[in-house]
Amino acid sequence: MEKETMNIKANGIDFYCETRGSGPLVVLVPDGSNDCGPYDNLAKELSDQFTTLTFDMRGGTRSMDSSPQKVTPSLLGDDLAEIIRIFDKGKATIYGCSSGGQTVLSAGRRHPSLIRNVMVHEAALQADTPLPEAGFSFFENISTFDKYLTGNLNSGDFWGVCNADTAGAIDSAARARIEKNNIFWQQWYLGTVDTDSYSEEDFEKMPPVDFSVGTWTPSWLVYANLATAKRGNCPVTWFNCSHHPEISIPAEYAQYMKRVIAKYL
Repeated sequence: MEKETMNIKANGIDFYCETRGSGPLVVLVPDGSNDCGPYDNLAKELSDQFTTLTFDMRGGTRSMDSSPQKVTPSLLGDDLAEIIRIFDKGKATIYGCSSGGQTVLSAGRRHPSLIRNVMVHEAALQADTPLPEAGFSFFENISTFDKYLTGNLNSGDFWGVCNADTAGAIDSAARARIEKNNIFWQQWYLGTVDTDSYSEEDFEKMPPVDFSVGTWTPSWLVYANLATAKRGNCPVTWFNCSHHPEISIPAEYAQYMKRVIAKYL
């Protein structure tokens, strides 16, 4: 299905959005790249059965924030809820990875009436790591590889995609946007978007939540998601993939999403 682009004005941001297909609504929420470009293949795979909507998060080069503030999961969850309301295609399945995972969990907690089900891959749950500051320490150390990596690859590709050919296939325009977005993310997202935790009581009020984790992902991040899923009595599915299944295994992950969503239609 061919994609259509549009802008949706919500919560003071003019959000760049892309949509494909027809059928029940599935919203794909980006990670800290703040750019929906890497979700292109996953959206294509889903668009034969669903209306897919994805967007650049606040502060992305195509969703500029002229009055930036420290970004929290609550703020992003409210952005997502308002986009769903304005798009007006009924209840949505919402999927997010990393800080996008925090976004969809927050939206599920704050706006359950808009949401059919929540799907999370390795949410940025820094408050649930096995040792304090484990994730922040990991990022500080893994970034030391950047000066040794050649071409347009960086340490985020190294651990987040785990395959140089797959990471290198991300188009150059998206890479240029993501590089600029990272400056905004470092200043306004890091340390606030990743520190919410979700209690048993929170999950009782949410729509159904399914988690997935990858075998190639650092242990602290997998642990945090397994602990959170257990707290909510949520199903967990394992994949041989990286932190970014939308990049490393889009066709396989789309089939998983279709099976999960079918349970809730």
